[in-house]
Amino acid sequence: MKTTRMVAAAGAVSVALALAGCGGESDATAETDGTLEKTDVTVGSLPLADYAALYWAKEKGFFEDEGLNVTIKPVQGGPAGIQKAVSGELDFTNSTPFGTAMAVDSGLPIRSVVLTSALADNGLGVFVPKSSPIKDIKDLDGKSLGINTTKNMGDITFNNLVESKGLDVKPKWVEVPFSEMISGVKAKSIDAGYMPEPFMSGARDAGLRQVADLTDGPNKGLAGSTYVAGQKFLDDNPDTAAAFARAMYKAGGDLEKHEDEARDWLPTIAELDESVAKNMPLPTYYGAMDKEAYTKAVDILKDQNLVKDDLDVDSTLWAAKK
Repeated sequence: MKTTRMVAAAGAVSVALALAGCGGESDATAETDGTLEKTDVTVGSLPLADYAALYWAKEKGFFEDEGLNVTIKPVQGGPAGIQKAVSGELDFTNSTPFGTAMAVDSGLPIRSVVLTSALADNGLGVFVPKSSPIKDIKDLDGKSLGINTTKNMGDITFNNLVESKGLDVKPKWVEVPFSEMISGVKAKSIDAGYMPEPFMSGARDAGLRQVADLTDGPNKGLAGSTYVAGQKFLDDNPDTAAAFARAMYKAGGDLEKHEDEARDWLPTIAELDESVAKNMPLPTYYGAMDKEAYTKAVDILKDQNLVKDDLDVDSTLWAAKK
């Protein structure tokens, strides 16, 4: 069952920008000469399908082909990883266009180096008990809605979808770890729960009912996942960063061509049952930077007043000069 869409373009898009951050302005494109400044790099990541290109690139030898030896370290989430990238504890880490833009807007010297995936169709949802009187998204107004963390993918896509429908729906957001979300909804300690895959499949197996698809409407195909690096690392290691990006985009394009193999492989890197991996919607994996898609995500933040209106999207991106 094909659920991904190919989003490859020829070559990565180079972007010109300047960062007003620690140590003054710094050009976010960099001249490269093909000589790696360092070959051993450490990457923070969550083992989710959205970030699968990292693990695919390592396993399939794409990093090795670029002369890189990549060590993957688990992180609790995007914000924690960003702090470690800024401090130099990590060379790269996973994020989202949302997280990166908000970090840059707050003054952190961080840049998106790779756009790795877009949201899977029906890959983010809101679930309620089967007996709940909540029938659709408008019924969630004033109800307690579990979310892993606010000002993140869940509430931002929720509010974007609600606005597109012309509705005024304001749930009471309650922070709940994904690992406890299904049990919380079943016990009715929260009225509803926001979940991505594989928790959505788990919710269905537990008898919960989906009342909203947060990848619908304006969120369909939304750029959802990135890998970022601190500006100091990028200034000091442009060839290494360029090699990392090349390997990641090769992996993204390769994942798009080998969906069946990817589904068999995903349980080896993520906490997925084989049956879930066989049937769950998969993200779209990028074979190149799609600046238009990335900008669309940043524009949502502006619309929701989560970043300044004059934030330049280029100030959140980095690329090697051609």
